[in-house]
Amino acid sequence: MSKQRMIVTDDQLLIDMDLLFNAIREAGGDWEKVEQDMKAYLSSIQAMVGENE
Repeated sequence: MSKQRMIVTDDQLLIDMDLLFNAIREAGGDWEKVEQDMKAYLSSIQAMVGENE
């Protein structure tokens, strides 16, 4: 069975902890950059489905 890494709802990203902490490690510990990246990702998905407010 494959592992689900991310669930996208109308206004949330539900992310696997391993995925999140790996992203923080790759960003050299800059969790604020990862937070910005995740918010931008959610905004882009909202725009794709016409949910951008």
